[in-house]
Amino acid sequence: MFLNVLYGVYVVVFICSTSGEPLRFKDGKFKIAQFTDLHYGEDEFTPWGPIQDKNSDHVMHSVLTAEKPDFVLFTGDTLTGNNIGSNATEYWKYVLSPCLQHDTPWAHVFGNHDDLSVEHGDRDTLMKYDQTFNLSHSVRGPRDLFGVSNYFLPIYGEGSDRVEAVIYMLDSGGGQIEEQVTPEQITWLYHTYHVNMQEYGPVHSILTFHIPPPEFEDLFNTGQCTGYLNNTVLPLPSEGLYKTILSLPNLHLVTTGHYHENDYCCSTENKLLCQGRHSGYGGYSDIARGSRIIQLEKDKLQTWIRMENRNIVDHIILKYHNFAIQES
Repeated sequence: MFLNVLYGVYVVVFICSTSGEPLRFKDGKFKIAQFTDLHYGEDEFTPWGPIQDKNSDHVMHSVLTAEKPDFVLFTGDTLTGNNIGSNATEYWKYVLSPCLQHDTPWAHVFGNHDDLSVEHGDRDTLMKYDQTFNLSHSVRGPRDLFGVSNYFLPIYGEGSDRVEAVIYMLDSGGGQIEEQVTPEQITWLYHTYHVNMQEYGPVHSILTFHIPPPEFEDLFNTGQCTGYLNNTVLPLPSEGLYKTILSLPNLHLVTTGHYHENDYCCSTENKLLCQGRHSGYGGYSDIARGSRIIQLEKDKLQTWIRMENRNIVDHIILKYHNFAIQES
């Protein structure tokens, strides 16, 4: 869906998915499984590489079987494109197999390794290929913005045409393009959010992108957090992003990836700023693999880590209206 909306002095390109069936709440809930840093195709010409891809398959099947989510968010570095020859789309299809087998819709944001394969592996080619699947809700964002995966997805009420929540996506670059979130992307997020507030009312929302800004580590060092921060969060050109995130009143959770040994979730100003659990066996880290689960409900948001062995850790409940954080 493409609409040009005049908002103050800006023309906001208003982009959302038109793929397949609309995303909907079921029994008052909408559950998301985040898979991040899967790194398929790493060392494809060695015995180690294909074994790690099969292990990553197991992580996704385990989580999808245990949680039965309504939706999957792939939050970047789905591929190690720099280790893949000319078959990037074949690896992309391989990654999607668990979702196809479980009949679970998905969407992607790009990371800093996805678009580095020699042939047919740039962001636009991968996005176009992903959109050939009926279960895909991925969208090619505005062409005048940096990156490709800048868009949003509305989530409708059960049996209703009313939008009850929104997922926002940003492309934090890397790979063939610079690692950054530009001022224009931040402006797009701010104004698209407010256009949606006018259109849908004050619905609850979440945001995802691959590389977190350094302010997330600052919050971890001073705030109320669960989980781990074992990898230092390096500077990311993204001036104004953190301030904008804090300014959006019904944006209740942000989740990122990139740092394989971090899986923190910190609370501040009626928000949870989180990192997904490393889901893939490609890429560095010795921690057990898993998935961040995010469950949207009418009066609260819940998030937890579902481990590959199906244990649950770091369960947090955020009540929207009185900013009550409950850990279990």
